[in-house]
Amino acid sequence: MEIELPAHKRETPFRIDPVRLGILGLGLISGIFYFFNLELDRFMPASLQLGGIRLYVCMALLLNVLYFVGARLVFKNLDRIGRSKRLVILIVVFGVCFRAALVPRDPDLLSTDMYRYVWDGRVQQHGINPYAYAPSAEQLSTLRDDTIYSRMNRKEYPTIYPAGAQLFFRLFHGLVGDSVAGFKGMLVFFEMLTMLALVSTLRAYGLPDARIFIYAWNPLVIFEIGYGGHVDGLAVFFTVLAFYLDAKKRKLPAVVALAISSATKLYPAILLPALLTRGEWVKGAIGFFASFLLLYLPFFAVGGKLIGFLPNYFTSPYESFNLGLKYLVTALFPELDYVLVSKIFVLVLMAAGLLVFFKKKPNGQAVRHAYVLIGLLIILMPTALHPWYVVVLVPFLCFFPSAAWLIFTCMVTLSYLYYAPDVDDQPVWVTLLEYVPLVALLAAEYVFKRLARPNEVARV
Repeated sequence: MEIELPAHKRETPFRIDPVRLGILGLGLISGIFYFFNLELDRFMPASLQLGGIRLYVCMALLLNVLYFVGARLVFKNLDRIGRSKRLVILIVVFGVCFRAALVPRDPDLLSTDMYRYVWDGRVQQHGINPYAYAPSAEQLSTLRDDTIYSRMNRKEYPTIYPAGAQLFFRLFHGLVGDSVAGFKGMLVFFEMLTMLALVSTLRAYGLPDARIFIYAWNPLVIFEIGYGGHVDGLAVFFTVLAFYLDAKKRKLPAVVALAISSATKLYPAILLPALLTRGEWVKGAIGFFASFLLLYLPFFAVGGKLIGFLPNYFTSPYESFNLGLKYLVTALFPELDYVLVSKIFVLVLMAAGLLVFFKKKPNGQAVRHAYVLIGLLIILMPTALHPWYVVVLVPFLCFFPSAAWLIFTCMVTLSYLYYAPDVDDQPVWVTLLEYVPLVALLAAEYVFKRLARPNEVARV
């Protein structure tokens, strides 16, 4: 006697999901480039070898092509994918593997900031306030070595990194010592937490988990955190955590998380107006500033030295790098004072923050306002726009996919050509390739959205 199983328990023929198959293929190809990265020249004929920065830029552009193909594949099939756990796991696992492949590599080609992180952690482990002395100071002579100190930049200046970052530097140094790979590994660990928090935030807004692809596979994010080891990875985690907590109606923990992010990298503070509501703004503001100042408490003994290198960074034209609108303004009006233009841009950003604060924020609008504010910050950046500064924008693109900004995360990599050995200044064509498509596509997106008048929080 045969027993017929219910329909939902019957075995179904094995079928290959074309989306998963496509992501698997793209992931394997991308993985080869991340694994070999700057060693790829060894497999090229001598006549085709680029070496150094140019090899990195070409490789990053190629990885972005694979990334855009993958993004198109995922977003074109979002309705059919739904919340496919297998696909999301595949996306996240590849994202983690891409980063892990870069962790053992020395970051020197793109940035030497990591060595300052290790140095500041080392200084604190010896009971010295990192804001008290510049690395070149005689008081720190016994801590110098040929591995970390010799590879740092700005040895004659005290640290620029805020208190939140310093506390993490001390924690990381306590865990992994002077290991650069260890520090980068810790940042990749936080990247894993960022992806988990981002998936949870997407769910809180009722959006498909597969949108995590935008962040998990973004080459800019992967290289700047996995290879360059920038502390922005920490700031991004706490920023995403803040908006997850806000989506769960936990306002005070949300502003505390944003305060930790801001005390790690400063610029996430611009997002505070997106979290504050007029009805509870006093409690939120007090929670933010009290948490921010609390993180500085262990370093207060140095008094005015707490601001470190920041005054030089914000006022010196020498620090100006890869700016779009500011470059245009100073080129058209050379008689304008550099610091004055910076102050004007800061005032415009503050005005935008006030406007966002006074706007009503129904469900879902906090993320939208944050996305707009971060975009304005990048356009109106008053000091320098290093590629890793753009990383904080990418999580918001999971909610509001924008061709303009996604292409910008690709093209901003071109700014590294400034560091090529035979280049004295950033070529004008690089600036044009970065900013002209951005402005044109943002304008086109705005017009199309106005015509379509979308009613959803996030529409692909």
